[in-house]
Amino acid sequence: MSHELRTPLNSILGFSNLLRRGEDISAAQRKDLDTINRSGEHLLGLINDVLDVAKIEAGRVTLESAPCDLRALVRVVVDMMQVRAAAKDLQLIVEESGGFPRFIRVDASKMREILINLIINAIKFTQRGSVVLRLAAAPEDASNRVRLRLEVEDTGIGIAPEDQAGIFEAFSQVGAALRKGTGHGTGLGLTIVKQYVELMGGSIRLQSVLGQGSRFCVELPVALATESEVTPPRDERRVIRIEAGQQEYRILVVEDDMESRQLLQRLLEDAGFAVRVAENGAEGVAVFPSWMPHFIWMDRRMPEMDGLEATGRIRKLEGGQEVVIAVTASVLDSQLNDVLSAGMDDFLRKPYRPAEIFDCMARHLGLRYVYADDAPRPGTQDSLPLRPEALAALSEELRGELANALMSLDADRIARVIRGISEVDPALGAVVAQFADRLAYTPILRALRAGTGKVEFAEGDS
Repeated sequence: MSHELRTPLNSILGFSNLLRRGEDISAAQRKDLDTINRSGEHLLGLINDVLDVAKIEAGRVTLESAPCDLRALVRVVVDMMQVRAAAKDLQLIVEESGGFPRFIRVDASKMREILINLIINAIKFTQRGSVVLRLAAAPEDASNRVRLRLEVEDTGIGIAPEDQAGIFEAFSQVGAALRKGTGHGTGLGLTIVKQYVELMGGSIRLQSVLGQGSRFCVELPVALATESEVTPPRDERRVIRIEAGQQEYRILVVEDDMESRQLLQRLLEDAGFAVRVAENGAEGVAVFPSWMPHFIWMDRRMPEMDGLEATGRIRKLEGGQEVVIAVTASVLDSQLNDVLSAGMDDFLRKPYRPAEIFDCMARHLGLRYVYADDAPRPGTQDSLPLRPEALAALSEELRGELANALMSLDADRIARVIRGISEVDPALGAVVAQFADRLAYTPILRALRAGTGKVEFAEGDS
């Protein structure tokens, strides 16, 4: 189901972004494409929620624990939520006790989802007063491990005792939320929080008094890490072409879905790669001896012969051991061993970002690219200022899309919006990209507000 849902979305988001790059489209057409892209992103978020719950309940989700700058993660989440709180004249307060660690080993994406869902939930159901995030930690018996304590307390409408037992159930929007009309969305936020917390070996408790507010308390056991272990973020700049002076690289795309095949082919050919396509694994195996590609993008699920079998057969052909093979599919964590055992070198999940495609190929082939901007990288002395008047000159739709992307904390979505800005104003897109690359989202939002006097919110965005 994941594959079937994500594959058409990959085409919707991919082609709408390609069309937005065009210089010959009208303002009305660009607005329509913005709507398509924004709606596709919203639909992807809903699908991800439903699939996350389904995978958890089926026991198909595993943790991807890695070194993480926890304070930076918390700061980014809180900065984004400050804008939501300010829109309702609420105070969002952070209280950190001594000994709260900065660097830990954790599944950062799941930690971020826990914090975002708890804070959004608190803001959503609080009409006046404050939302407080409390951060604390205590040493555990094992060395180099601590027990994090995260509390989110609000002065909102509260939850009646008879409703508290069902608050973590899927698709549940209970009691006062429905009566006041504040319940919206999938009703999966707290369900995902609880299941992620338990998957990480932690616990979550609720205390609430109707009419006075609620407090959610999360405790998680984590291992400490060091600053040197934390890796920098991926370069999200848009690739224009392969840098001159490199050999010609032949790429084979093996994909049964026509739209996905055409999208990947166009991305690669526009960047200067020589590309051939095959509609299934059997055709890919047949093309290989005459084409001798340097890299193969192989889909996993295909008729006649799937990607795993095709990879195994190619590996047995002359030259088959030298080619790099990556899979583009909705691969579950539990299926990764099957993918790697079949002889594949890497994988991406749909819907993929163009930056991920090019980054994967650069890692394996040692490629160098020319990017859409020549802006200095974050931290250099030549960093450019972000001018509010430049953001104010963008269309209202693009400003709103940027604001909502930043508040969603979704790196994919933010990168797509920045690419849209670069197509309208390359210099401004380069500057915004600098701030986004170092996760400086709050200055962008402040510049938006300074330039227009407000930050536009998409209807129902959360």
